[in-house]
Amino acid sequence: MAGAKGAKRKHENGKTETELETKAKKSASASRLTLEKAKAFFEEHGIKVHLPAGKDVDITPLAGFQCDGFAKRLTKYCQKKFEKPTPIQACTWPLIMQKSDVCGIAKTGSGKTLAFAMPYLSMSRLGELDVFEQPCASPRFVAMAPTRELAMQIAEVCCELVKALTAGDEGLYPVQCIYGGVPKREQRQAITETGVDMAICTPGRLQDLVEESTLDLSYVQYLVLDEADRMLDMGFIDSVKALISKMPKAGKRQTCMFSATWPATVHALATKFLSEPVHVGIGSVDEGVVANTAIRQIVEVIKNEKEKQTRLLFYLKKHYSPDKKVIIFGLYKKEIAWLETFLWEKGYEKVIALQGDMSQDKRTQALADFKATRKTPLIATDVAGRGLDVQDVELVINYTFPLTIEDRFLLALRTFLPICISFSPDLRGPPNKSLLGVPTGAPRRKRHLRTAPLSSPICTTELVKKGARSL
Repeated sequence: MAGAKGAKRKHENGKTETELETKAKKSASASRLTLEKAKAFFEEHGIKVHLPAGKDVDITPLAGFQCDGFAKRLTKYCQKKFEKPTPIQACTWPLIMQKSDVCGIAKTGSGKTLAFAMPYLSMSRLGELDVFEQPCASPRFVAMAPTRELAMQIAEVCCELVKALTAGDEGLYPVQCIYGGVPKREQRQAITETGVDMAICTPGRLQDLVEESTLDLSYVQYLVLDEADRMLDMGFIDSVKALISKMPKAGKRQTCMFSATWPATVHALATKFLSEPVHVGIGSVDEGVVANTAIRQIVEVIKNEKEKQTRLLFYLKKHYSPDKKVIIFGLYKKEIAWLETFLWEKGYEKVIALQGDMSQDKRTQALADFKATRKTPLIATDVAGRGLDVQDVELVINYTFPLTIEDRFLLALRTFLPICISFSPDLRGPPNKSLLGVPTGAPRRKRHLRTAPLSSPICTTELVKKGARSL
């Protein structure tokens, strides 16, 4: 009898609600790794998960792109574009969808943008987050990044996801990329006319627009701090603290922080601005600053400047071709300009430079040309090169050895490439400052990186013993 107790309403496909619920549960279960596979996955990728005491969340990683609560359009988009989730995505997606704050430690290029953008858009689509009518000057999503290039790369990925989610109607979740080096007028105009739902920003320009009341951060529901270690290393800590103070308190907003390394400064930032975060580390989190072990590291001791030029040409002759992406890092803008001229005169007509004094249009064009291999090798200062996310780089050369050994490791840590070559001065005798790239009498900056212990550590093996719920 219709309407009788216990009867289940039939859907158009002929299946009852009970059948659909059972199918949904099976699908959700199939999207997670089994206990044994999860344990093997953690060991294979060197993954360590640390839970605050008393926190009850399911940390079982995903087996694919299906996650409870994910928008179907976004899942299909990822399935068409990628073979499988990266380790940081597989581990953090379930945590973020459970509304937990997350601190992820993984190298650059590991898919962190998808890791934080997919959950936000899915929760927005499900109605789990308040959605504002546009145009609106109060972003719900704010992602801070240390460099213009990284901010632009994050914004590009976010725009693609919004298109996939809304079938091209980007006006529902307008993405604005906000960075310095360009006039504020165009950014103000875009916010006024189009609105802003997802703001991807460098801290300095975001602070400018907030202080002049162009943007209001009091309604932020989802905060992302990307490349947190470099953001602090580049001196943005005061700006970051001032901006976060204008947002809802931790616990009333969801916060995700990602970093390639785990120094004490990043640990302090996480402790202050995140609410009981789950820490997910991919690789050697507890070993301090280490180089990417997948990269072949070559360090050559150079006795004089002429020998360094000779060895540079030797490695370029050995590895370079016009269709290969090669990056050469220097320390100073004058050195970058000299290297560009030197290599052009040696027949490398596709060489191009990237440094801080270039206008934003020229920087953007230089990076686009390099990504498309219309220009290569790319000559860049280490500062201009921070945050670069370029696929298929085959060779990186540190022409002038970085000022600290940590900087050399960080450059290698953040890059997907087979070979990284560094030219080091001969330090067995009196130091030759010209080889270090430091003018005589110039002050040397000091930086001490200390790895901070993760709060309330729980070993992976201990978690596995507790079963799938607390894997």
